[in-house]
Amino acid sequence: MSHQKPGGQGAGHEEFHGDLLSIYGREPMLPHEREYKFWSAHGTCFAYSIATWCFLTGGFLANYVGAIQGMVCLIAGNLIGTLMVAASLSAGCHRYGLEQIDFCKPAFGQNGARIVLIFYLINMIGWSGLILVMFGNGIVNVVDAMGYQAPDWLAGAGVALGIWITYIITTRGVHMLSLFNNIITPGLIVVVCFMFYMLVTAHGWDEIVSAKPLDPLPEAWMNYAVAVELGIASGISWWGGIGFLARNTKTRRNAIYPEVIHFGLVNGIVCSIALVSGLVIGSDDPTRWMVPLGGLAMGVMALVFVALANITSTSVSLFASGLALRHIPGLRKRSWKFIIALTCLPLVFYAIWPTELFDMGDTFLAYNGTMQAPVAGILLVDYFLLKKQYINLRSIFESAPSGQYYYTKGFNFLALGGIILGQFAYFGIYDPFTDQAHGLFRYLPATVAAFVLPGLVYWAGMKFWLEGKYEQKSAGMEPSPERLIEPNI
Repeated sequence: MSHQKPGGQGAGHEEFHGDLLSIYGREPMLPHEREYKFWSAHGTCFAYSIATWCFLTGGFLANYVGAIQGMVCLIAGNLIGTLMVAASLSAGCHRYGLEQIDFCKPAFGQNGARIVLIFYLINMIGWSGLILVMFGNGIVNVVDAMGYQAPDWLAGAGVALGIWITYIITTRGVHMLSLFNNIITPGLIVVVCFMFYMLVTAHGWDEIVSAKPLDPLPEAWMNYAVAVELGIASGISWWGGIGFLARNTKTRRNAIYPEVIHFGLVNGIVCSIALVSGLVIGSDDPTRWMVPLGGLAMGVMALVFVALANITSTSVSLFASGLALRHIPGLRKRSWKFIIALTCLPLVFYAIWPTELFDMGDTFLAYNGTMQAPVAGILLVDYFLLKKQYINLRSIFESAPSGQYYYTKGFNFLALGGIILGQFAYFGIYDPFTDQAHGLFRYLPATVAAFVLPGLVYWAGMKFWLEGKYEQKSAGMEPSPERLIEPNI
């Protein structure tokens, strides 16, 4: 795959030169083009993981469990969920330098990957909007803490400001994002420790440990099961950004370890801080209690770093979303600034209705468990058990029926059926909208079922039916030409 300027491009496409085809487009990234070394990989993952979605998740668990039980569920759940999605994506996207949706093509097919793209964009845009609302709420709380009455429109204006700052960072490329993260990461470490210190100093460890859940379910086991489920769903929510980060790392070690450490362990710890604050203060939003507990100067400084973490997380999400939009034919060769502006467009709704959309955050957590878990399970089986970590890179970008990953009219219906099966598995065990659960939920988290069952069915179907059928078809084909017949890049 060469890095030449695509034919037929004239003025207005000046960004498509040399390496930029892979950095701002979908061509596989070569090792020398990758930005993240050891410290930048850890710094980016740390800054990405400390967004206020941690506080949203941990605060919601305060309804069901106490501090110790909740900490165990959050840390263990986040580690499990992160490993479920990182195993295949980190290994494959790093090894081949692939954008995440392209990595889905060997399993789902050329056109089937576009269906996964829809779920992917919903995930990325939804989380970005929720984070930006908390960024806007932080501005409101700072104004209130300084003795002024914040107007009703300020939260929405804060969302709009966050969109603008994010656009500026994202359009400057991965290097700017890495530099930004390296600057704020030390401050974020101090802020996280400071938040926990404030809570323990103000309320004491005994009060924290003895605090009761805010709104528990009648059955004790059900509260614990829901807490584990939400911890795993939180970890699997990283499905959207893991491939993008791994693709930009220079070594395989830096592709997998920082993601597991920060998205799993560190995220679980920060979620636990939100759990504790929800139990003893009654609010999961740190922008509401950092100023009262830490004082105006320290509280505002902490708020600034939390706000910057929100900008970092949104920037990573938008960068990855912009690359994904390159799969749409009319957008493949548009300028990067246009792509990011288009990605920002849905976020405007969060500036108009910040409160209404933010209140849907709990439902969005459930969505991630139901939609991302089956995809992650199928990718894991396909990459490690069926493909044996080998992908035909040329066929990733070949849309002709002769391409190895074309399947049936561009769709692998077995893999797509696995996504539907995952929905039945999830809701058959646990309905997050009504809190109704099957007896299996006591022993089997719904997200794990939605991950394992589609993966097993997909493996059996490919191994004993579709894979053999496809190999027979491939045996009668002419050798692949040196040039792509119908390139999709």
